Amino acid sequence: MTQNYDRDELWQFPCEICFKVMAVNRDGIDMEVAEVVNRHAPNDYSPASKLSRDGNYVSLSFMVVVETKEQVDAMYREVFTVEGVKMTL
Repeated sequence: MTQNYDRDELWQFPCEICFKVMAVNRDGIDMEVAEVVNRHAPNDYSPASKLSRDGNYVSLSFMVVVETKEQVDAMYREVFTVEGVKMTL
């Protein structure tokens, strides 16, 4: 049986999360996503990246310290404004 959890009950702010983005692989996508993340959780980010088997997509992972639920929500919303972003985890 699957149990649903409310993230507010699981996360105790401030906390560090892994913010993962799946996107079309194109020049500069990593820096554009990093700019969004930096606006919401300022730091000097160098994301871990992994290409898909065919090289068409890239997974970008950022370890981010967040202070509030609203900060997390805003970061997830804004990252979808970057052209080519397909999914976040």
